[in-house]
Formats: sequence, C-alpha cells, structure tokens
Amino acid sequence: MKIFVLILGLVFFAGAEVGWAAAKADPFPSSQSSIQSIHIMRLSDGKTLYSKNEESLLIPASVTKLFTAGALLSKFKPNHTFKTRLYYTGPRENEKVKGDLVIVGDGDPLFTSEVLWQVSSDIEHLGVREFSGDLIVDNSLFDKMDRDSSRKEGEQESEHAYDSPITAFGVNFNAIALAIGPNLKERMPAFVNVDPYPIRGIQVQNEIETVSEKERKSAAVNAFRKTLTSKKEVLVATGEIPVHSPLKKIYRSITNAELTAGEYVRAFFESRDILIKGQVKEGKLPKDAKLLLEVPSYELRRLVAGLNVYSNNYIADVLFKRLGAKFPKGGEVDAPGQGTFANGIYAMTQFIKKDVGISTPFTLKNGSGLDPSNRVSAKQITSLLSYMEKRFDVFPEFLASLPAFGWDGTLKDRFSEKEAEPYRGYVRAKTGTLSEPVAVACLAGYFRHPKHGLVAFSILENGKSGKGQPSIYDLKFKQDRGLVAVIKSL
Repeated sequence: MKIFVLILGLVFFAGAEVGWAAAKADPFPSSQSSIQSIHIMRLSDGKTLYSKNEESLLIPASVTKLFTAGALLSKFKPNHTFKTRLYYTGPRENEKVKGDLVIVGDGDPLFTSEVLWQVSSDIEHLGVREFSGDLIVDNSLFDKMDRDSSRKEGEQESEHAYDSPITAFGVNFNAIALAIGPNLKERMPAFVNVDPYPIRGIQVQNEIETVSEKERKSAAVNAFRKTLTSKKEVLVATGEIPVHSPLKKIYRSITNAELTAGEYVRAFFESRDILIKGQVKEGKLPKDAKLLLEVPSYELRRLVAGLNVYSNNYIADVLFKRLGAKFPKGGEVDAPGQGTFANGIYAMTQFIKKDVGISTPFTLKNGSGLDPSNRVSAKQITSLLSYMEKRFDVFPEFLASLPAFGWDGTLKDRFSEKEAEPYRGYVRAKTGTLSEPVAVACLAGYFRHPKHGLVAFSILENGKSGKGQPSIYDLKFKQDRGLVAVIKSL
C-alpha cells in the first residue's frame, strides 16, 4: 500500500495530466532546467489525449516553418511557380546583344547550380553568345533589408550557411560551396576550390593540410567567411584532411547577394562560351527591356518539401517575404506589394487568425524560426495541424513535406533505440532547435494510432533564462522516448 501511494505521489508531482491514469509514469517528466508546452490531440473529434502547459508561449525555433508551409500552400496553392525573368536592352544583332542582361527576381528560393546550368544552355540555344553591356540584378520585389535581426551577427563574418541574406534573386541559397580534397602527399596543402566554378569577388585562403591515415580520427576541416569590402569576400579554410579522404564540401553564407548571384551567372555563361563584357550591378528593369527567357521555379509543393525536410532557413524566409509581397498590409489580393519581413508577418498573422482561427496571442518575427523572439504555444500548433488536416486540397503536400522518423531529413537519426524501431516511418514531424539565448528542442507533427486514428502532437521545450542550459541532445532523446511511450500507452 505504501509503495502504491508513493507511485501516485511521484506521478502527481511529475505533472501527468489529461488522458493518463494517475498510476502511469508521465512520458514527458518536468525538469528543473527547462519549461514545457505539450499538446497531443485526436484529430477525428479534437479530443485532448495529453497536455501540459499547452497554452504557454515558448520559442518554437524551426517548428515555426509549419505555419510558413501552411500559409504558403493555402495562399499560393501547391502547383504555383515563381518566375525568374531574363531581359536584354539595346539592339540584338545575330549572336550579340549590344546592351545589358537584366535578371529580375521573383522569389525563387531554389535557383541552384542545376537550374543555372540549364539557363546558360537555353541562352546558348537562343543563339546569344555575347552581351556587350552589364549584368543587372533587379531584386526590387523585396526591400533592402536582406538580413533581419537573427542574421545580423553573420553579416561581416560567419561560420554558417543558414544566416545568408534574403533576396528576390539568389543563387544556391545565397551561399558558397567549398570543395575540399586531399593532396596525394602528406603534409602538403589540400585542394580547396569554390564549387562548381570560381566566383569573382570570392577569394579562398587555403590553410588545410593533408595528413596521414593514422591521423584520420583527429582530422577535421572547417571554414569561415570574412567580408573585406562590398565587393570582396574571403573564405578561410582550416584544418586537416587524411590523404585518402573522399571529397568534402562546406557551405558558407555570403554578404553581397546581388554581386555574388550575378557572378554565379557570369561563371556559368562563360562555361558555355557566352560572354558578359560589363560589370555586375544592382538596378531596376528598364521600361524598354525585352524578355529573353522566363525560368519557372519548381512547384511550391517541392519548395515546401525542401523547406521542411531539411529545415532550410533561406527557403523559409524567401517565401515568407514572397508571401508578404503577394498579400501586403493594406493591399488587396494581387495588389502591388513588396516583400518585407513586416508584410510577411502581416500575411502570416492574417492566415493564423482568419484561416486557422487562432485568437490567443502569439509572436512571429520571421518564417524560419531563426529569430528567438518567436513565441507560440503547443495548442496553437496542434490547431494549425488540425486545420491543415481538414484541407484536403493541400494536406497531402503538407504531410509529405514533413520528414519521417528514422528515415530522412532532420529526423533521419531519431528513434534510434531498439524500442522505437517499429515506429520508424510512422511519425512525420518538424523539428526545432536553437542553442541561444536558451536551449530549444521542439517537435510537432502527426502519427497514426491503431485506436485513435490520426493524432496531432506538439512538444515545445526551452531552457530557463539565466540558468544552466539543458543538453539539447538529452531533450531530443527524452522527447523521442516520451513519444514512443505515448503511442504505446494510449
């Protein structure tokens, strides 16, 4: 009897709530070093199966992308494409354009090397071999604020790719890839190059040494970017690489998006022997310019998949601004607008309040979750998940954009314990992680239960401000274990 009373007391203080018998251990025990907001809901009738502080507002980190993806699919539709347009000025005589090449951005976040290779090939097929003027990049669809507060720290120096500037036209996520290969001889400099072609304005400082196979365990490579001037950036590559190591690639953000994107275009054109004689400049499309080529993006369904599966911050915030340009504050649908973070916030807020029907307070500063000022509750997230499940016109694409536990994306290495193996692939969810200003580990999505059918869940956990922070790895491990316990015990 004493043992039974003790168990009841422990469970009570652990905070087990709705849907759990008192004698069961709480699958998400409270901790002195963190705060939680958790809500698990059966979607067939909206019944809460488990909750804990479900209305508390916490930092969601990249779980914010669920709201972004939901708004995009609902407002643009899954098959929508964004169209980058190439124009030329001046007369065209045979293979030569006696004027400028003008590229107008439309917010395509997946304008990559693969796309640019095809574009350069198409220009060749159109019979153009030379532009005598400049290459002008028109990013006027978005405002000049290409870095919000969450990206400012990486403006002059960065060791990351995720803090890249947000522009209407960008190439390769406004980042640079460094390809690193070992030398044939030990103690010799490694081979370090910008991939796939050298880019004007980007210098490489190679400080990587090739070492023996015996040193493989301790060998590691890194790189950081320094911005020297508005037209000059340096990528400093450091560390060691074993003599027989496979090729490695490191991605780092850039500062001058217009210049680098334009030089990417020049480099690919030169690979096809198409010459641009002038300089890369920022500007606006002249009224007398003639359309040369229109390049549609991948359909939105694919863009959203890239956004969620790999939690790509650049895709999220480019599309966040594009949403703001489509639905600006004070404007009607399709009224002229500019992609700003403020307009993105307005458009997202309207979607959350009017479409999803959330009336309780929340804070969203960007669409990626990179800004730690974002605040939402677990219940607000499950409300979104419930709303999307009822939208059959967009729900299949929304669900497919979420990585599966133990299979792919940010969840590829989760559910690693043997007890969780049967559930791999049966849970689809979005992760959220930040290390500053507090530790943040979040998880939200869907699972199908044999008794309850489709279930939406949201688990938000933040370290307490001003105190020692919990291990993010431990938080994720406990969340995985708790989720398995819930699925097994419901």
